[in-house]
Amino acid sequence: MCEGVLTLCCGIITAPAQQGIAMELVKTTLRLQFTSATQPWLKIRDMLRVAGGDPQKELHASPLLLDQPEKRQRVMLSDNGIAVELERLGLSDQGTAATLELIMDMHEASEFPPVAQVSHTGLFIRPYPLPFHELLSLIKERCLKNNSLLEAATDIGLLFDEQEGETKKSVQMGPMKPDQLQSQYLIWPRENIPDVFLFVALTFARAKEEPFTRESIEELLRSAREWEGRQLSLITQTLD
Repeated sequence: MCEGVLTLCCGIITAPAQQGIAMELVKTTLRLQFTSATQPWLKIRDMLRVAGGDPQKELHASPLLLDQPEKRQRVMLSDNGIAVELERLGLSDQGTAATLELIMDMHEASEFPPVAQVSHTGLFIRPYPLPFHELLSLIKERCLKNNSLLEAATDIGLLFDEQEGETKKSVQMGPMKPDQLQSQYLIWPRENIPDVFLFVALTFARAKEEPFTRESIEELLRSAREWEGRQLSLITQTLD
């Protein structure tokens, strides 16, 4: 599945899956974007303005990547945002509480500015007893209108967006092989990836300017997980 290959509004695909095999959660990302730069970045910018003699100078730098391989965790710090990625979580997300505590500890170390957007993404996989090309053919047959462009496609990705006021829910799904998952989505090597599987990425995002509070983040995470559960149940029921 190539991200951005096709963006479509259509029904969920129906294809034979392995009975009793649940969706496996392989990665989560909690991302916060703030309305302004955080205090550490502003202080560095002010120092650069003084040192460079330019009171209008802005700070441009790549995000800082802080990895803890033993936890399979990456924290990305940018001037106006934070993201925490966790990998290899299994059948349920046991890292949400730890991620929340990490975010709160960072806030205590340097108070965050107001939040502009917060999102949670879960990446799931489910093995299939089909060769890749057969799973691809099923998706073409059940979900897409046949044409010469479609016939030539050797990979397909489906993206469903649902906007509800300040909340946006996105479902990305399609067939995938291990090398694409490992090279495009995962940071650390992962063993025992199925040869062919359905890839599902579920993103629950809220764009709303508000003060950063624990209660607000907990509410979004709770809503995200409930929505993820409903979507995965719908997909699993349809595929079975």
